[in-house]
Amino acid sequence: MTEQRLLTVSDLAIHYRTGAGPVQAVDGIDFDLRPGEALGLVGESGCGKTTAAKAMLRLLPPNGEVPRGRIDFDGRNLVELDPEAMRKVRWKEIAWISQAAMNALDPVYTVGDQILEAMNAHVKIKRDEAWAHAEDLFRAVGIDPARLSAYPHEMSGGMKQRAVIAMALALDPKLIIADEPTTALDVVTQAQILARLSKLRRERGMGLLFITHDISVVVQTCDRVAVMYGGQIMETGPVREVFGTPFHPYTMGLTNAFPTLEGAQRELISIPGSPPDLLNPPPGCRFAERCPFATERCTSETPGLVSVGEDRRSACHYPEQVEAFREKAARNDTWAVVGERLNEPVQGAGTIEPVAADSPLLLEVEGLRKHFPVEQGFLDGLRGRHKDRKVHAVDDISFDLRQGEILGLAGESGSGKTTTGEMLVRLQDITAGEIRFDGVDITRFAGRELKAFRRSAQMIFQDPYQTLNPRFTIFDIVGEPLVIHRLAEGEALERKVVESLERAGLKPAEIYRDRFPHELSGGQRQRVAIARAIVLEPRLIVADEPVSMLDVSIRAGVLNLMHRFRNELGISFVYVSHDLPTIRYVADRVAIMYLGEIVEVGPTEQVIHERKHPYTQLLLDASPEPDPTVVKPPLESAGEIPSAVDPPNGCHFHTRCPMAMSHCGWEGRDVVTAMSEWRIAGKEVEHLGAPELAGLDVYLPVRGGGIDAARQELTAILRAKHPSLADAAAVSPDGSVALAVHFTSQASPRRRLIAREHSVACYLYEEEAAGS
Repeated sequence: MTEQRLLTVSDLAIHYRTGAGPVQAVDGIDFDLRPGEALGLVGESGCGKTTAAKAMLRLLPPNGEVPRGRIDFDGRNLVELDPEAMRKVRWKEIAWISQAAMNALDPVYTVGDQILEAMNAHVKIKRDEAWAHAEDLFRAVGIDPARLSAYPHEMSGGMKQRAVIAMALALDPKLIIADEPTTALDVVTQAQILARLSKLRRERGMGLLFITHDISVVVQTCDRVAVMYGGQIMETGPVREVFGTPFHPYTMGLTNAFPTLEGAQRELISIPGSPPDLLNPPPGCRFAERCPFATERCTSETPGLVSVGEDRRSACHYPEQVEAFREKAARNDTWAVVGERLNEPVQGAGTIEPVAADSPLLLEVEGLRKHFPVEQGFLDGLRGRHKDRKVHAVDDISFDLRQGEILGLAGESGSGKTTTGEMLVRLQDITAGEIRFDGVDITRFAGRELKAFRRSAQMIFQDPYQTLNPRFTIFDIVGEPLVIHRLAEGEALERKVVESLERAGLKPAEIYRDRFPHELSGGQRQRVAIARAIVLEPRLIVADEPVSMLDVSIRAGVLNLMHRFRNELGISFVYVSHDLPTIRYVADRVAIMYLGEIVEVGPTEQVIHERKHPYTQLLLDASPEPDPTVVKPPLESAGEIPSAVDPPNGCHFHTRCPMAMSHCGWEGRDVVTAMSEWRIAGKEVEHLGAPELAGLDVYLPVRGGGIDAARQELTAILRAKHPSLADAAAVSPDGSVALAVHFTSQASPRRRLIAREHSVACYLYEEEAAGS
């Protein structure tokens, strides 16, 4: 790789002025970036990664300042540039991809006009030339150029993020800074965008500064990494070497906190404590307070970032002890010493053996449906149009849960996981079906019966910030369920609240009981939510993405708690998540949901290793892998989840399935998609006009060249999408001016048992099931 440097950051410090004094958000960092290289900037929330990146574009808020340091970019120190010179650098030489694509796009302008505006602000270009360039950009990021005329609200989240990437590429910048560009996206959309971004970087020779808290994304995307903590860099080097053989204890803690999908199962490690207060940072090493290997020297002397190998540097006083540190850092008891010091006891998962297959059933779900009516516009209401439209959130699912079992419910956003979880604890009424708890159908419970049932079934929500009353103390929050159900008062109430807090890892409870939620960290708040859920000693807990909003260093502790509660209290869990590595870690069995249906159910290890349904294969291919020894091929194109308002014909997954057959449910909408993908590939549709849908069929006007030329072009377009689409399409002339393409109605496949406890809903296994 070239030794030339595109970007060199030297001794950079960034402070935020506040009434209490300067917050030292970044404190003397050094790193560089070569042309065409991808550098990951990794760390927990508040470590200073986004602040450092914004300083490069001089986009700090008014109270932000750079008291020292240099940012040398392509031969210029960006810190010293005047505002006009800096304006010319932005977008033309350094482009920014933000975390929230919806906020990056103006809702009152079409996406195409916004891309043209970015170009016109820096270069003189004719509108038709700019529009043609925008069409090329949309093809490059995998969007139909016809979508340039769409408004942001007419695009999905993944499509908006692709449009933001296209806008960033508009002026062929030398460097792109991507700030958590996929955090709010589903795992499949994330994988496609990362693959597209990596491909464009290689093709155009751009540098990429990738900011994230997710080391699995960095391992699969970047060439080198800089690990930040407390405003300083702890370790830098080639990404697979840093996470394969880390030198700094903080990096060791991060690597041991991530569950693996492809590698061997191991117990996850949580890092006790919180990052330091940067208003008054501690002397010495910033990580010393949370480090199990810290000495007096670490708390008084700041370690320098020194060479520990070829192109590798680490800020630790004891690099010669790294082998012993790595071995000890992989055990929970090593970090327990830190937990005791910080009053945050570290607990392992205990045994992670799955529950026995012959355990009695606690929950039986049969034929469960939940449909939401779609609100009509005023004019549609007058005309009587769309009055029967509804969102098929959950569409005829069946499964069971054993006593003391953890069942993972996996799938993309919009698959119906959260709605299912809420129905299980009766936070949502059902449309049809049965939910039997201990053999009794709870769907008809009301009043006292429902209140009594909720003593046995609780829910842990995704956002610990929103689920705790900010005006209640922790004692009041955890004790409220006991008061509501009149189960304890006085000393008994006190005893049960303290017991629940300490079971949830908040020891000693006296430290936390009189605090308010805003006085706790995110991980501590989620533990309070867990303590509230277990205080009634329920038999069932539905955990809806309980760790997705937590920093990686504290996720492991929450996941280990679930294992301990299952083992020690016999609580059954339904764990809802799109993150298959965490599901592999916590769940005995897993149910894969797609567009309101369960497409595969089975023992977790069996489902992950055999991955029978093509959608399960897609989810696993899309999940980034933190293990640096695993190299996953990029996921170039997998489409997006269809609308639940009008689900696809037949198998709901056929629109994205590489193994689809002619009888899987192809329809007219797939012809429209095929024509769009034809244009994305840069090919013109010469003989066919705009398609017109009529139920499952589609009509295509003939624009020129006659019926035979139009039929040949249509066949080529359908085969490019999928050969079985061309086989399923019954094409006939509609006079001499159009082609009619007919399709047959197809039922969605039913789940079939293909092995013990392992069932799949896919037409690929119909013959196999019939033969058995």
